Amino acid sequence: MKTINQVKKYVEELPTGQPFSAANVQHFGSPENIRKILSRLVETGELKRVSRGVFVKPKKSAYLGEVLPSPYEVVQAIAKNTGETVTIHGAEAARRLHLTTQVPMQAMFNTSGLSRKIRIGNRMIKLQHVGSRKLVAPGTTRGNVISALWYLEKEKVSQKTIQTIKQQLNEEEFSSVLQEIHKMPAWMAKQFYLHQHKKVRRHR
Repeated sequence: MKTINQVKKYVEELPTGQPFSAANVQHFGSPENIRKILSRLVETGELKRVSRGVFVKPKKSAYLGEVLPSPYEVVQAIAKNTGETVTIHGAEAARRLHLTTQVPMQAMFNTSGLSRKIRIGNRMIKLQHVGSRKLVAPGTTRGNVISALWYLEKEKVSQKTIQTIKQQLNEEEFSSVLQEIHKMPAWMAKQFYLHQHKKVRRHR
């Protein structure tokens, strides 16, 4: 089967609106050939380029017109293309856990790659480099908890913070957070140890 037909078949089988990176179809041919094929499919309207190296099969809505994938879906496709790890930023994680009421002005994500800004349609998103210590279990609830606490920093993390987190999670999710204590900085782990110690004392 010709390379263009293989790429087209891949695109046809994709759910409408799901982004993918050039890396997903790289095995069908040479990088130069794949680049030309994807550009041709963009020209014919079969694909839309939402960011460099990231494409989507257009999704139309009678009310909203063309619907683009979410920034999170796009950055995950970018991550697949570059090999980096990308996850939600601590500010957004803190908001989801009800640890802050502030809504980030700009979509931001933590990345193991270089800090940079990327345009998705008419939206600008920011990828901020963080060290591996802040990328524990990316894409999971426990990873989001640790990211949120890193964002809040030592001075703003207390027993009340841990209690608020526990109220947002089910028992299994909170237990999974406790399993990552050994990957937390001492000031963060201390708050979980204190919480567990109080729990033991109450049940005596």
